[in-house]
Amino acid sequence: MQSSSQPNPFLSLPHIPVHVCVLWPTEEAARNAPRGDFELVVDPETGMAINQLFDESLLGYGDGYENSLGFSEFFQGYLQGFAKDLVERYSLKGKRVVEIGCGDANFLSLMIQHGAGSGVGFDPSYHEGQPTSLEEGRVEIRREYFPPPDLSINADILVCRQVLEHVSDPLQFLKMIRSGLPKDHATTVVMEVPNFPPALARQTAWDMIYEHCTYFSAGSLARLLSKAGFNVIYAEETYAKQFVTVEATTNPNAIDRTPEFDDLVELEKGAAEFEAAWTRCKVDWKNRLEQANIQGKKVAIWGTGARGINFLNLVDPERTIQCAVDINPRKYGLHVAGTGQVVSPPEALLEYRPDLVIIINPIYEQEIRNNLRNLGLNPEIAFA
Repeated sequence: MQSSSQPNPFLSLPHIPVHVCVLWPTEEAARNAPRGDFELVVDPETGMAINQLFDESLLGYGDGYENSLGFSEFFQGYLQGFAKDLVERYSLKGKRVVEIGCGDANFLSLMIQHGAGSGVGFDPSYHEGQPTSLEEGRVEIRREYFPPPDLSINADILVCRQVLEHVSDPLQFLKMIRSGLPKDHATTVVMEVPNFPPALARQTAWDMIYEHCTYFSAGSLARLLSKAGFNVIYAEETYAKQFVTVEATTNPNAIDRTPEFDDLVELEKGAAEFEAAWTRCKVDWKNRLEQANIQGKKVAIWGTGARGINFLNLVDPERTIQCAVDINPRKYGLHVAGTGQVVSPPEALLEYRPDLVIIINPIYEQEIRNNLRNLGLNPEIAFA
């Protein structure tokens, strides 16, 4: 029984796939993908949102985990600018970079290309068979979880992008990082996570996935870093406000700017208004797809990342949407967790001839419209 001191959940998603970034070799396997229950509450002290039903034992990150956005030119431009900016602002020429959850090591390589001296990346999902020494030996990839066994983190800057939201106890994780950093010189720590306030404002649940057990604003992430012993020096909403980056330092003389990012009232208000609006949104989308089915319209979805797969499971378990396309070739021929659609390249639309294409992330609108135009297609466009 929930005690009166516990916050009330503002979003409940029962029996959803626990891994939306894992695609499956067959439709049957995809439909039988592991599932879990999801219930979000806002922590009144920090303002971060937490899935209070999260069960870490259901998850496993390794081969088959595919969350790269690197095939998008728009995203690549963002990464290039971010890497260059960090190297220049923190004078990282010849310095050492550590990245937690480095993925395909694209960002770590970009930092080296823009002038950082060397780097090491940690990620158990780094594709087996790929080289673990990159950039002429200046980058080492370790296919293992962070931290290293000896907890010694020799770094001038530590970067952690799109990882903290997967950590069930982020404060303890940040304290562990703080305790392992060098004592003889200041280290900059850069944390990038999905930005939660815009998801609250959109009043849709596409961004709320089981793999993400915690959700952050600039203020909540700053408060956590400060509680972990860092001094927060910078915070910014990035990538069209879809991400938030907070930077901190172990330098004891730096002024902690955490009080500048006080957003607790706004977060609590957004959560209080969310549930009713999300329920209306879900009903509206179900009705829209039902009408499309009645009218015999062919519907396709563009984008099978976390947001797209969540959309399919939450509003279209009956599979009105038959065609799912993506520009990431590593996904082709594999099946969407939960609903089972096979992922195809955009060229599959030439045969499917959709009447309606649903764009999951409007940030890629122009890129997608250009692709459709190049294919000679002019379907109706809708944005989730």
